[in-house]
Amino acid sequence: MYFKLSIFLVFLLGSVFLETAFAATEPILITTSPDMEKVIFDGKWTFYTEWKPSSLSTISFDDKQIVLRTAHYKNFIYVFVDSISDYTLDKGMDKATICFDGQNNKNHLSDKNDFCFSSTLGHKQGIVFQGGSANGLSENFQKIINPDNFIAISSVSDENDRYTEIPHPSYEFKIPIDLIKRSDNYGFYLSVYDASSDTFYSFPKETIRENTLKIPSPSQWGDIISPDKSLPEFHLPLLIFTIMILTLVLIQAKIPIIKIRSS
Repeated sequence: MYFKLSIFLVFLLGSVFLETAFAATEPILITTSPDMEKVIFDGKWTFYTEWKPSSLSTISFDDKQIVLRTAHYKNFIYVFVDSISDYTLDKGMDKATICFDGQNNKNHLSDKNDFCFSSTLGHKQGIVFQGGSANGLSENFQKIINPDNFIAISSVSDENDRYTEIPHPSYEFKIPIDLIKRSDNYGFYLSVYDASSDTFYSFPKETIRENTLKIPSPSQWGDIISPDKSLPEFHLPLLIFTIMILTLVLIQAKIPIIKIRSS
Protein backbone atom coordinates (compact mmCIF):
# COMPACT_ATOMS: atom_id res chain seq x y z
CA MET A 1 0.00 0.00 0.00
CA TYR A 2 2.79 2.39 0.92
CA PHE A 3 4.58 1.54 -2.33
CA LYS A 4 1.49 2.22 -4.47
CA LEU A 5 0.86 5.49 -2.65
CA SER A 6 4.44 6.64 -3.15
CA ILE A 7 4.30 5.83 -6.88
CA PHE A 8 1.05 7.79 -7.22
CA LEU A 9 2.47 10.83 -5.43
CA VAL A 10 5.65 10.77 -7.50
CA PHE A 11 3.60 10.59 -10.71
CA LEU A 12 1.25 13.39 -9.62
CA LEU A 13 3.89 15.79 -8.33
CA GLY A 14 6.28 14.89 -11.14
CA SER A 15 3.68 15.80 -13.73
CA VAL A 16 3.14 19.18 -12.10
CA PHE A 17 6.90 19.71 -11.86
CA LEU A 18 7.55 18.91 -15.51
CA GLU A 19 4.63 20.99 -16.72
CA THR A 20 5.81 23.98 -14.69
CA ALA A 21 9.45 23.59 -15.64
CA PHE A 22 8.86 23.36 -19.37
CA ALA A 23 6.02 25.88 -19.58
CA ALA A 24 7.73 28.63 -17.64
CA THR A 25 9.67 31.34 -19.43
CA GLU A 26 12.97 32.30 -17.86
CA PRO A 27 12.51 35.61 -16.02
CA ILE A 28 14.26 38.85 -16.89
CA LEU A 29 16.68 39.87 -14.14
CA ILE A 30 17.03 43.44 -12.92
CA THR A 31 19.82 44.81 -10.75
CA THR A 32 20.40 47.93 -8.67
CA SER A 33 22.88 50.42 -10.13
CA PRO A 34 23.72 53.97 -8.99
CA ASP A 35 25.37 54.53 -12.38
CA MET A 36 21.91 54.91 -13.90
CA GLU A 37 21.99 58.52 -12.76
CA LYS A 38 24.72 59.05 -15.38
CA VAL A 39 22.50 57.95 -18.28
CA ILE A 40 21.95 60.64 -20.90
CA PHE A 41 18.36 60.27 -22.06
CA ASP A 42 18.65 60.96 -25.76
CA GLY A 43 17.19 57.69 -27.02
CA LYS A 44 20.50 56.05 -27.95
CA TRP A 45 23.59 54.39 -26.51
CA THR A 46 25.47 57.67 -26.05
CA PHE A 47 28.87 56.57 -24.72
CA TYR A 48 30.46 53.13 -24.61
CA THR A 49 29.87 52.37 -20.90
CA GLU A 50 26.52 54.16 -20.54
CA TRP A 51 24.24 51.14 -19.97
CA LYS A 52 26.99 48.65 -19.08
CA PRO A 53 26.27 48.71 -15.28
CA SER A 54 22.86 47.07 -15.79
CA SER A 55 21.42 43.59 -16.23
CA LEU A 56 21.71 42.10 -19.71
CA SER A 57 19.08 39.97 -21.44
CA THR A 58 19.36 38.97 -25.09
CA ILE A 59 16.16 37.93 -26.85
CA SER A 60 16.85 36.11 -30.11
CA PHE A 61 14.51 35.31 -32.99
CA ASP A 62 15.10 33.68 -36.36
CA ASP A 63 15.57 37.05 -38.07
CA LYS A 64 16.01 39.48 -35.20
CA GLN A 65 17.98 40.05 -32.03
CA ILE A 66 16.98 42.44 -29.25
CA VAL A 67 19.20 43.43 -26.35
CA LEU A 68 17.44 44.44 -23.14
CA ARG A 69 19.27 46.28 -20.35
CA THR A 70 17.48 46.80 -17.02
CA ALA A 71 18.34 48.40 -13.68
CA HIS A 72 16.69 50.18 -10.77
CA TYR A 73 18.00 52.87 -8.48
CA LYS A 74 16.24 54.88 -5.78
CA ASN A 75 12.78 55.75 -7.12
CA PHE A 76 13.13 54.67 -10.75
CA ILE A 77 13.35 51.66 -13.03
CA TYR A 78 15.60 52.08 -16.07
CA VAL A 79 15.14 50.11 -19.29
CA PHE A 80 17.09 50.21 -22.55
CA VAL A 81 15.73 48.33 -25.57
CA ASP A 82 18.31 47.89 -28.33
CA SER A 83 16.96 46.50 -31.61
CA ILE A 84 20.44 45.68 -32.85
CA SER A 85 19.51 43.81 -36.06
CA ASP A 86 16.92 46.27 -37.40
CA TYR A 87 18.71 48.33 -40.05
CA THR A 88 15.62 49.91 -41.59
CA LEU A 89 14.98 53.15 -39.74
CA ASP A 90 11.24 53.81 -39.92
CA LYS A 91 11.00 57.00 -37.90
CA GLY A 92 7.56 57.66 -36.49
CA MET A 93 6.61 53.98 -36.97
CA ASP A 94 9.14 51.67 -35.29
CA LYS A 95 8.08 51.28 -31.68
CA ALA A 96 8.95 49.63 -28.36
CA THR A 97 6.46 48.88 -25.57
CA ILE A 98 7.25 47.61 -22.08
CA CYS A 99 4.66 46.61 -19.47
CA PHE A 100 4.74 45.97 -15.72
CA ASP A 101 2.17 44.22 -13.54
CA GLY A 102 2.75 45.54 -10.03
CA GLN A 103 1.01 42.56 -8.39
CA ASN A 104 2.02 39.96 -10.99
CA ASN A 105 -1.34 38.25 -10.61
CA LYS A 106 -1.45 37.14 -14.27
CA ASN A 107 -5.07 38.22 -14.69
CA HIS A 108 -6.78 37.53 -17.99
CA LEU A 109 -8.12 41.09 -18.00
CA SER A 110 -5.84 43.97 -17.09
CA ASP A 111 -6.42 45.86 -13.84
CA LYS A 112 -5.30 49.14 -12.31
CA ASN A 113 -1.94 47.61 -11.32
CA ASP A 114 -0.95 47.02 -14.96
CA PHE A 115 0.98 49.73 -16.80
CA CYS A 116 2.51 49.90 -20.28
CA PHE A 117 4.99 52.42 -21.62
CA SER A 118 5.50 53.06 -25.31
CA SER A 119 8.20 54.89 -27.25
CA THR A 120 8.32 55.58 -31.00
CA LEU A 121 11.50 55.99 -33.05
CA GLY A 122 12.37 59.68 -33.41
CA HIS A 123 9.94 60.81 -30.68
CA LYS A 124 11.11 62.55 -27.51
CA GLN A 125 8.00 61.84 -25.46
CA GLY A 126 6.46 58.46 -24.72
CA ILE A 127 2.95 57.34 -23.87
CA VAL A 128 1.67 55.61 -20.71
CA PHE A 129 -1.26 53.18 -20.59
CA GLN A 130 -3.05 51.83 -17.52
CA GLY A 131 -5.16 48.69 -17.29
CA GLY A 132 -8.61 48.34 -15.80
CA SER A 133 -10.41 50.28 -18.50
CA ALA A 134 -13.82 49.23 -19.85
CA ASN A 135 -12.49 49.55 -23.41
CA GLY A 136 -12.27 45.96 -24.61
CA LEU A 137 -10.91 47.00 -28.01
CA SER A 138 -7.57 47.89 -26.39
CA GLU A 139 -7.54 44.87 -24.05
CA ASN A 140 -8.79 47.16 -21.25
CA PHE A 141 -5.86 49.58 -21.40
CA GLN A 142 -6.32 53.32 -21.67
CA LYS A 143 -3.93 56.22 -22.16
CA ILE A 144 -3.24 58.28 -19.03
CA ILE A 145 -1.35 61.49 -18.28
CA ASN A 146 2.38 60.91 -18.15
CA PRO A 147 3.60 60.91 -14.53
CA ASP A 148 6.22 63.36 -13.31
CA ASN A 149 9.82 62.46 -14.19
CA PHE A 150 8.75 59.72 -16.62
CA ILE A 151 10.99 59.48 -19.69
CA ALA A 152 10.52 57.44 -22.86
CA ILE A 153 12.61 58.51 -25.83
CA SER A 154 13.89 56.85 -28.99
CA SER A 155 16.62 57.60 -31.48
CA VAL A 156 19.24 55.83 -33.61
CA SER A 157 22.17 54.11 -31.93
CA ASP A 158 25.35 53.88 -33.95
CA GLU A 159 29.12 54.09 -33.40
CA ASN A 160 28.97 54.14 -29.58
CA ASP A 161 26.71 51.10 -29.26
CA ARG A 162 28.40 48.11 -27.61
CA TYR A 163 26.74 45.58 -29.93
CA THR A 164 26.83 47.06 -33.41
CA GLU A 165 27.95 50.29 -35.04
CA ILE A 166 25.38 49.94 -37.80
CA PRO A 167 22.62 52.51 -37.19
CA HIS A 168 19.53 50.92 -35.64
CA PRO A 169 16.55 51.90 -33.42
CA SER A 170 16.98 52.06 -29.65
CA TYR A 171 14.67 53.09 -26.83
CA GLU A 172 15.33 54.49 -23.34
CA PHE A 173 12.85 54.44 -20.45
CA LYS A 174 12.91 55.94 -16.96
CA ILE A 175 9.86 54.79 -14.99
CA PRO A 176 8.82 56.10 -11.55
CA ILE A 177 8.52 53.19 -9.15
CA ASP A 178 5.78 55.01 -7.24
CA LEU A 179 3.53 54.48 -10.28
CA ILE A 180 3.89 50.70 -10.52
CA LYS A 181 4.65 50.19 -6.79
CA ARG A 182 7.67 48.49 -5.33
CA SER A 183 8.08 44.75 -5.82
CA ASP A 184 10.83 42.20 -6.30
CA ASN A 185 8.72 40.28 -8.83
CA TYR A 186 6.75 42.08 -11.53
CA GLY A 187 4.81 40.71 -14.42
CA PHE A 188 6.69 41.89 -17.51
CA TYR A 189 6.04 42.21 -21.22
CA LEU A 190 8.12 43.65 -24.05
CA SER A 191 7.26 44.18 -27.70
CA VAL A 192 9.32 45.76 -30.47
CA TYR A 193 7.56 46.69 -33.68
CA ASP A 194 9.52 46.70 -36.95
CA ALA A 195 7.44 48.75 -39.39
CA SER A 196 9.38 47.67 -42.48
CA SER A 197 8.34 44.04 -42.00
CA ASP A 198 5.12 44.86 -40.10
CA THR A 199 6.22 42.40 -37.39
CA PHE A 200 6.06 42.40 -33.60
CA TYR A 201 8.86 40.75 -31.61
CA SER A 202 7.85 39.99 -28.04
CA PHE A 203 8.94 38.72 -24.66
CA PRO A 204 7.76 36.15 -23.79
CA LYS A 205 8.53 35.02 -27.34
CA GLU A 206 5.38 32.89 -27.64
CA THR A 207 3.19 35.93 -26.96
CA ILE A 208 1.38 37.19 -30.05
CA ARG A 209 0.63 40.87 -30.55
CA GLU A 210 -1.67 41.57 -33.46
CA ASN A 211 -1.45 45.36 -33.74
CA THR A 212 -0.29 48.50 -31.94
CA LEU A 213 -3.74 49.14 -30.46
CA LYS A 214 -3.98 45.86 -28.57
CA ILE A 215 -1.74 44.80 -25.71
CA PRO A 216 -1.65 41.06 -24.87
CA SER A 217 -3.39 39.93 -21.68
CA PRO A 218 -1.26 40.08 -18.48
CA SER A 219 -1.89 36.34 -18.18
CA GLN A 220 0.58 35.94 -21.07
CA TRP A 221 3.32 38.15 -19.63
CA GLY A 222 6.58 36.85 -18.24
CA ASP A 223 8.39 37.97 -15.09
CA ILE A 224 11.09 40.42 -14.15
CA ILE A 225 12.70 39.73 -10.80
CA SER A 226 15.19 41.54 -8.60
CA PRO A 227 17.57 39.11 -6.85
CA ASP A 228 18.97 41.95 -4.74
CA LYS A 229 15.55 42.77 -3.24
CA SER A 230 14.97 39.78 -0.93
CA LEU A 231 13.36 37.27 -3.27
CA PRO A 232 12.15 33.96 -1.80
CA GLU A 233 14.79 31.26 -1.74
CA PHE A 234 12.80 28.68 -3.67
CA HIS A 235 11.37 28.98 -7.15
CA LEU A 236 8.21 26.93 -7.72
CA PRO A 237 9.75 23.99 -9.65
CA LEU A 238 12.47 23.57 -7.00
CA LEU A 239 9.88 23.78 -4.22
CA ILE A 240 7.73 21.09 -5.85
CA PHE A 241 10.77 18.83 -6.32
CA THR A 242 11.70 19.30 -2.66
CA ILE A 243 8.16 18.35 -1.58
CA MET A 244 8.38 15.20 -3.73
CA ILE A 245 11.60 14.07 -2.04
CA LEU A 246 10.32 14.78 1.46
CA THR A 247 7.07 12.94 0.75
CA LEU A 248 8.93 9.85 -0.43
CA VAL A 249 11.19 9.90 2.62
CA LEU A 250 8.24 10.16 5.00
CA ILE A 251 6.29 7.39 3.27
CA GLN A 252 9.22 4.97 3.10
CA ALA A 253 9.94 5.62 6.76
CA LYS A 254 6.31 4.65 7.47
CA ILE A 255 5.79 7.47 9.90
CA PRO A 256 2.64 6.65 11.85
CA ILE A 257 -0.42 8.74 11.15
CA ILE A 258 -1.85 10.39 14.24
CA LYS A 259 -5.60 9.95 14.40
CA ILE A 260 -7.64 12.61 16.14
CA ARG A 261 -10.37 11.00 18.21
CA SER A 262 -13.43 12.82 19.28
CA SER A 263 -13.58 13.37 23.03
